[in-house]
Amino acid sequence: MKKHSLLFLIIFLLIPTAVFADVICLKSGGSVEGVIEIETDDSVVVAVNIGRMTYPKSLIESISKASDGENAKLKKKWEDQKQQRESEHEQWKKTAAEQEAKGLILYDGKWVTKDEHEKLAKPEPEERKEAAEQKPVEEKPVKLVDTISFNAGSASYRYTVRLPSNYDTKTKRPVLFCFDPNGNGEDAAKRFAYAADNLGWIVVGSHDAKNGPWEPIVSAQEAMLKDIPKRFRVDEKRFYAAGLSGGARMSFKMAYGHPAQFKGVIACAAGFADERQEIAKNVAVYLCIGKKDSNLEEVKKVYTKLDTNHLKVYKHEFEGGHEWPSPAIISQALDWIAKQ
Repeated sequence: MKKHSLLFLIIFLLIPTAVFADVICLKSGGSVEGVIEIETDDSVVVAVNIGRMTYPKSLIESISKASDGENAKLKKKWEDQKQQRESEHEQWKKTAAEQEAKGLILYDGKWVTKDEHEKLAKPEPEERKEAAEQKPVEEKPVKLVDTISFNAGSASYRYTVRLPSNYDTKTKRPVLFCFDPNGNGEDAAKRFAYAADNLGWIVVGSHDAKNGPWEPIVSAQEAMLKDIPKRFRVDEKRFYAAGLSGGARMSFKMAYGHPAQFKGVIACAAGFADERQEIAKNVAVYLCIGKKDSNLEEVKKVYTKLDTNHLKVYKHEFEGGHEWPSPAIISQALDWIAKQ
């Protein structure tokens, strides 16, 4: 009897213990697991592996909480996973640098010579007719993060692009166009990198669309719309736009001009380009703005207008002024708009 008890104890100790978490069950049927950090009468702030997310109580069905010890284990697990990812990323960069120094090219997950790449990238005879009917896709290898310079007519333009880590020319990808009021496309694309890393979208940030007259802004937008499908494999019926302040107005302007292509807008700290502007009913809109932002009342009016017209719209007010929202709010916005 004692031997059986001892054996049971040993087996029990060897079984890995589960790491529990606080669980938020949403009325939509989904759930979020993490560590609840702040809970008020109106909302809940929960830490998850990618950052922090805020959920209004009106969207929550129920909440179940784990113990402090279990939450501490979960945070330790996240930290270990983060360190592992960073270690793997550093190793990948080292390996890539070594292979590129040898003149090799990464193609379909394998390092090949330039001659091998040209053969692999060349379509078979049966595929050539189909490829000719499609818009051209750039075959040369592209960096996951790069700045593209191109000419359109007599003008030159630039945008920063972030690609999903598993990007290939076989899969059509949604595209998120990002706009900073000062034309800082690199910073705008970086803020929305979650879209590339977690949703598998292509993210681009314009360096030319900035606060000022509308004519050069629209010209830059139209040039990007034509250039990107020539370089990347994109789903031209799943375009999205996001921006801050004047960049938010640019996002509405772009989606308004191309209702058949755009499915969503994330507008931070501002509303429409002008009061008369409308938006197609198939375009979902996520509004986010600081509670101390001078544009708060304007954004509230946009929300009321869209909600009254039965459009898919969500508004998030956060603690802050006229500024970009936190990475957690941006992630929440992207997750929301991707599901609409």
